[in-house]
Amino acid sequence: MKKRIVLIDDDKTTNHLNKFTIERSNVANEVIIFDSPLGALDYFKNRSDEEKGSLILLDINMPIMDGWEFLKHYISLNGYTTADKVVMLTSSIDPRDQELAKESEFVSDIKFKPLSLKTINDLVKTYLK
Repeated sequence: MKKRIVLIDDDKTTNHLNKFTIERSNVANEVIIFDSPLGALDYFKNRSDEEKGSLILLDINMPIMDGWEFLKHYISLNGYTTADKVVMLTSSIDPRDQELAKESEFVSDIKFKPLSLKTINDLVKTYLK
């Protein structure tokens, strides 16, 4: 199975840093980047069955549609699926984000940005088997 990581973050610099870290870790076959949650929703709506089973790294604080709103739309497109694993990313210290992530059955984890090599390695070992 191909190990695919999908980055969804409106900050292009953060996407670039995270992609660089993922590539340095050499744990994924493919990294797909979206700087718009709407573009990511199009991808998830139109992807093939072979493309399921991704690790989705989703920024919480984005304009137009935040990570929580994106998740609602993503679930309505895909239904409840355990094929993809969603990890919320944040730079905020707002404890509500931590609580919402823990309460959501659709969120596997929450991590702080930027991602470290250790965090990437741990996420892939845990969620992309």
